[in-house]
Amino acid sequence: MTEPTSTDAPAEQQDGPLLVRHYAHRPERLRPLLALWDTSVDELFARLEGVEDTEWTWEPGPGAKTVRRVDETWQHDPMGPFGGPPGVRALAWTAGHLAEMGLLRSDWTTGTHSLEADGSPWPGTAAEGLAFLRRGLDAWRQTLDEVDDDDLDTVGRSAFPHGLDPHLPLVDIAWWNTRELVHHAADLATVRDLYAVTHRA
Repeated sequence: MTEPTSTDAPAEQQDGPLLVRHYAHRPERLRPLLALWDTSVDELFARLEGVEDTEWTWEPGPGAKTVRRVDETWQHDPMGPFGGPPGVRALAWTAGHLAEMGLLRSDWTTGTHSLEADGSPWPGTAAEGLAFLRRGLDAWRQTLDEVDDDDLDTVGRSAFPHGLDPHLPLVDIAWWNTRELVHHAADLATVRDLYAVTHRA
């Protein structure tokens, strides 16, 4: 879990609630989101332990989105129109989407403001895909450690141009990214369960 230890809190707070003990150095209103983010990331990677390449790109239904080999490179199926039916997705696709979300919003909040969608190929192997997922989620988590209370109120602090970010305060984007993590972690767990029951020996 990517959180400070209880000794990072003032002595009088070290026996207090978890949000105070572990996140005393962060803005109070951000603490619940940080706790949810950290515990959800831990649970997600525990749930993905042991995944192999054949399962990583397995398509759980007709028309499923996945990551495919095209001319010796990995390419992911397009997302489709916003608000349309989400359809079913392979582990590789959902993990790539989450990783890219973290990398893009991190860059457009505390980075160079230059990263573009599809700037990094979504890996089609389990080991590389898990590493990509970890890199993207850690990037956003690091961004949350760098912003302060004023940043949370600033409209457009996340300047990612292909969303509502320029029109919303950063605290709303922090909530949205956390919601996306929880939502897609559930997707990934469900696909793992489906694979297990359909590939029994």
